[in-house]
Amino acid sequence: MDLFEKQAQVQELFIASPVNAAYSHGTTTSRQIAGHYNDLGVAVLLLDQVKPNEFFDYQMYLMGELVKRLEMPQLDVVILNNASLMQRFNVIRTYQLLYQRDQKGRVAWEMRAVMDWLDFKKYDEMQSKALAERIRGERFAIDAEYVGKRLQRLREYTDLLRGFSGVSRDKFRAEPNLYALAQWYLTQAADLCFGTGVYFISALGLDKPEAYHDILDVIAKHGVVEKNLAYRLETLANMRNLLAFDKELSDIDEIYGLI
Repeated sequence: MDLFEKQAQVQELFIASPVNAAYSHGTTTSRQIAGHYNDLGVAVLLLDQVKPNEFFDYQMYLMGELVKRLEMPQLDVVILNNASLMQRFNVIRTYQLLYQRDQKGRVAWEMRAVMDWLDFKKYDEMQSKALAERIRGERFAIDAEYVGKRLQRLREYTDLLRGFSGVSRDKFRAEPNLYALAQWYLTQAADLCFGTGVYFISALGLDKPEAYHDILDVIAKHGVVEKNLAYRLETLANMRNLLAFDKELSDIDEIYGLI
């Protein structure tokens, strides 16, 4: 079977499966049509309706079907829905688009994935600062003044958010300026919260987080913050990127409930 026939079978597989987009990375042994795939890796973005507990089953199913249709001994399949920010960014940067169900949706997902990664990378500065302190002095050095300033700013934004406690839900929904201001304060507070968490992780040599929702879990595990607090702030971690990049898609009632 030539490559064109194999690719047609792969397209049929993705169309019949809940696949939103697929990317491939690898080489062929020959540029001729009769060549075959070699060292192929496939990354798949599943449709939103697929539940997280179904990811592994689809990963195994797609892997088996692709091995059979491409006539390969084995290949790697990555499910992008639960991949790390770095994995998603690397797939977009280095893989080739193999299939897309909806171009607009695929482009929107890629934009979000790239922005998430670039935004998360800004914490490298905090990690570098913490590493420099550990090299310069004690192994686990904390710059109390630096942390104190960040926590003070966090308290200021928290106090500003408390100012909305006297605003009724109806008024909050009816006045766009109030809603926009609350979104801004909440975004700044979230960045200060998670950014300070990353600093502690680097300064104390803790496990590196893969995404925002991992940050507080890591420091809570080591007693830097209470586990109950980390759990309560999980909603903020999940909403953080929506606030930063797609404010118009955030839910007014959910924002009101958070503040």
